[in-house]
Amino acid sequence: MKGTEKVYYKRPIDAINFWIKNGANRIHLIDLDGAWGSKVNKEIIDTIIERIRKKVKIQIGGGIRSIESAIYYLKSGVDRIIIGTLAIEHPNYIPKLIKIIGTERIIIALDYKRNKTAIEGWEKEIDKSPFKFAKKFIDLGVTNILFTSIETDGTLSGPDFLNIKKMLKNIGDKRLFVAGGVRNEADVLKLKKIGVAGVIIGKSFYENKISVSIFQNSV
Repeated sequence: MKGTEKVYYKRPIDAINFWIKNGANRIHLIDLDGAWGSKVNKEIIDTIIERIRKKVKIQIGGGIRSIESAIYYLKSGVDRIIIGTLAIEHPNYIPKLIKIIGTERIIIALDYKRNKTAIEGWEKEIDKSPFKFAKKFIDLGVTNILFTSIETDGTLSGPDFLNIKKMLKNIGDKRLFVAGGVRNEADVLKLKKIGVAGVIIGKSFYENKISVSIFQNSV
């Protein structure tokens, strides 16, 4: 949540270089200020993308609130863009964006708390479940969903397996990526076993709960 961030690296590029050095082949880059409506990080992010786009795949989110912004990042060398607020507020944009860049390069972010969907960097809640939104986006042609539990994010308390299983059933053969609460490699293995396509891992890496050797083990 806003105001509770913990800084592990003062320079984002240092963190990214660390992960690349240790075998990461994809970087999940989120502009938190962008999610809250600020463009203060644009120049920094542009520089990061330029420096690493030939070394590693990048997926970026946070503040992508227009089709033009999404296309800009993809032309800059980003592999996938992550959109949440834009998709929720303007679902009619999704088919247009899919037609322009293809569904494989789009991830729809559904962040939830107490069965309500949150947007604008989690600062605004919508009284509608993420499951209903997911079904709507699938019908619009979306194939990638990022499902984040706000209540478990950053807690190292374990993923919300109950709702993750419910979402997997809800979206059928589409790909589900999850975030929030991952504690250890056992959690990652369990998520893989139940059918999750990918896991966003942050704090458990930075707190040394999961070894970077996981990249070499291809979990």
